[in-house]
Amino acid sequence: MKLVSEVAPEAVPLPRATAVFGISRSSLYRLAGEGAVRFIKLGRTTLVDANSVRAFLAAQPSAVIRPERKAA
Repeated sequence: MKLVSEVAPEAVPLPRATAVFGISRSSLYRLAGEGAVRFIKLGRTTLVDANSVRAFLAAQPSAVIRPERKAA
């Protein structure tokens, strides 16, 4: 039996990156301009360095969710 492990891609095409990471195209371009994420140009294709996006997301603060209010 052959086992196939799923490996996360190192680079993702820009249109797919928006779905994979939940970050809009314009936000990815802004982050790349700020140097927070890295784009790779391969011919006419723009790829997003997945590790740079993961590192950016990991550096963000955790969301603070308040407990639900009790009804009065």
